[in-house]
Amino acid sequence: MKTLRTGLNGQNGEGWTVREIRGHIQLSVRFDDGARSTVVTALPWAGTSQAALLTTAARIKELMTQGHGPREAYELLTAGEGVQEAGTISWPAVAERFQAKKLGSGEVKERTWRRMYAPVVAQVLTAMAAKPRPTTGKQLLQALVDAHGGAPGSRGRQTRLQYASQLLRFGVEDCAADGRWMPPADLTDLVGKKAGGKAPTVPIKDHQVARLLEAIPNQQWRTAVGLVACFGLRGVELGYIQPKGPLLHCSYQKRTSRGSTKPRDIVGLDPVGLEGLSADLLALLAEQGAEALPPGARSKQGAGDALHQYLERLPIWGELVAETAELNDQALVPYSLRHGYALRAHEVYSHSPRVAAALMGHSLQTHSAVYGAWTDSEVIAGALARTLAATAARQLQPA
Repeated sequence: MKTLRTGLNGQNGEGWTVREIRGHIQLSVRFDDGARSTVVTALPWAGTSQAALLTTAARIKELMTQGHGPREAYELLTAGEGVQEAGTISWPAVAERFQAKKLGSGEVKERTWRRMYAPVVAQVLTAMAAKPRPTTGKQLLQALVDAHGGAPGSRGRQTRLQYASQLLRFGVEDCAADGRWMPPADLTDLVGKKAGGKAPTVPIKDHQVARLLEAIPNQQWRTAVGLVACFGLRGVELGYIQPKGPLLHCSYQKRTSRGSTKPRDIVGLDPVGLEGLSADLLALLAEQGAEALPPGARSKQGAGDALHQYLERLPIWGELVAETAELNDQALVPYSLRHGYALRAHEVYSHSPRVAAALMGHSLQTHSAVYGAWTDSEVIAGALARTLAATAARQLQPA
């Protein structure tokens, strides 16, 4: 079997060897530190297996560059059986598995799948079958932009690319599709930007906070998102917080051209319907410390990016963003959790702008300029209802 070993070494390099185990090919790889890992394949120990072995070894090596161990990589390859056609991936089969995972795990409800995911998956499969056929994940996403458009920076275009990226990533990570199908980590260039600047952003509503927290599957991330919503934190401030009795102390200091903010103690403002949540989160943080938060949210530099990335990949967040855009033509963004705290401070807890600004760690001027500009339909409707109620109450009073 000299030709088998020679072909493997020529393709995968030194450290890769084969031997016979119970009539099958055992593939071994030796790492730089001397450690060794072996995989017993289903391939028979015969010269006729050389082509299949080289293909398998090449795919294992590629999956290892993505962080998988040799055995895990081989398991991915064998799990991908049924989605491979003549050495190429069957994207319709991948799409079926993707749907089964999304619905089976509870990440996505059936109604959400039909309304939001299914149309995008159909567009991906059409693009995969078109000529000329895309050969990389980025080319596929560009084909979607070319075929279905959407204004640069629009929510529809962003959602289409995000859902398509989830499918591509699933194909590579769970179905052993070739690594060239991995979507770009940053979709900014493909999504584009709206002419005239960014879309106006709005605060998240309390009922949306409740839906969001209920749908987050990871307890540590549920804690992190809850802290941001209940205490009006900047994402980066997750790496600078600790409980201080009934308050949350934040040591973060934001530096601007006008100076820097001061460390502050923050009062938790529970969203309507989630009374007691702030106290529960403080108790959890006091008991577990930094371990209450996911690793990414503990970083003093990267907590904000980690929060943003987690939310953007969360199906429920995509639903809330789409609903907000449809209702107000405005953008719900991760920073909307902090915006929601400001709105709650005034609308629910009747705090003055000066008090709210102090709790949020910025000047009254900044607070008034940023948080005094929201006039979405729901805020206006609430103001109208309160005005009518107050007017009716005065009319009932004796002269």
